[in-house]
Amino acid sequence: MQMFNGKQYLQIDIAGNFGLDNKSWDERLAWFDAHKDRLLEMTPQAKSPALYFAAVQAWNDTMAGKPSGYPISLDATCSGLQLLAVLTGDRSAARLCNVVPTGNRMDAYAEIYQYMLNEVGGNALVTRDMAKDAILTSLYGSIAVPKQVFGEGNLLNVFFNTMKENAPAAWELNETYLAIWNPEALEYNWVLPDNYHVHIKVMSQVKDIVHFLDEPFDVFKTVNAPVEGGRSLGANTNHSLDGMIVREMTRRCNYSPLQVETVRLSLHLCNKEAELFEEDDDSNMVQILWDHYKNTGYLSARIIDHLNETNACLVDHAVVLELLDSLPAKPFEIICIHDCFRCLPNYGNDMRMQYNRQLYLISKSNILSSLLSQIMGHDVKIGKLDATMHLDILDTEYALS
Repeated sequence: MQMFNGKQYLQIDIAGNFGLDNKSWDERLAWFDAHKDRLLEMTPQAKSPALYFAAVQAWNDTMAGKPSGYPISLDATCSGLQLLAVLTGDRSAARLCNVVPTGNRMDAYAEIYQYMLNEVGGNALVTRDMAKDAILTSLYGSIAVPKQVFGEGNLLNVFFNTMKENAPAAWELNETYLAIWNPEALEYNWVLPDNYHVHIKVMSQVKDIVHFLDEPFDVFKTVNAPVEGGRSLGANTNHSLDGMIVREMTRRCNYSPLQVETVRLSLHLCNKEAELFEEDDDSNMVQILWDHYKNTGYLSARIIDHLNETNACLVDHAVVLELLDSLPAKPFEIICIHDCFRCLPNYGNDMRMQYNRQLYLISKSNILSSLLSQIMGHDVKIGKLDATMHLDILDTEYALS
């Protein structure tokens, strides 16, 4: 993974806000170098003019030796597909969205669109951005949006076949979520490895007829009721994992050094063979989080807040130490907005490494089996299409870019 200093990350941010966010690091840095003498006058041409202007002002402050407090932004590249890829071990899908290194900064939307153009042998009356809308929603079970974009003819069939070919396991999981929908369910519930409890009510739209001045009017309201053929499971499970990544990124980047050292000391002092411990809130939470780890293979950094000398006997010390050793050398604050992550420029390398680690941990975990087991109400074991894919994730270049 390429490493950059704070000034370079600020240059990358400026280029990205101008509109080069889909380009490689080197292309963004080269663009900045070519335009550094007229950055402000180019503000009206920027893709995100407000962010671009703020970044340029931060650059000017930096050059004047003044701290700006400006946080750079790095986005996950097609985060929905990234999660589906790591859950299923789909290397083909992972290549499209930069989960594994390819030597290039991949644009999943453009790549899939280009595959379609190659298939139909010419130009379709659809843009890359229109294809993006179809891809994003189709990964969450939508058929309506792809139909709006591609029509109901051959191009729509080419789109679905392209998705199946280029993201086979991710697409199969998408179809599985549709297949396991329970038409009698009133709600779906599951628990994530950080003990976040997800409760999703099934909502249905019903129609009442109201008469006003002797004229009938249809009035619609949403109620908690079963739905035949619901399509929300894929979106809701993925969004819940998005949320867990945000929480874990915050815990791991902005950790308490004192608490980490306290945990290290507790692991050193505790008796590994002890079977008795004081049953209190901290110990109960350690046990809960450790049970989630044993079930999923994913250990949440939330456990750091609860481990102490009296309950450290509940965990495998080597696993906890691996978690502690993976934290950044120095904590820093981050701002998370869905799949956009912001930090001060000097911490850009650490933020990218922590995001890669989240994809790595989910890829090697059994989180998908846990989710499906909870949704379906019985034990389900799901393997990975490529069980070794996680080995290539930590050094990937553009997962967060």
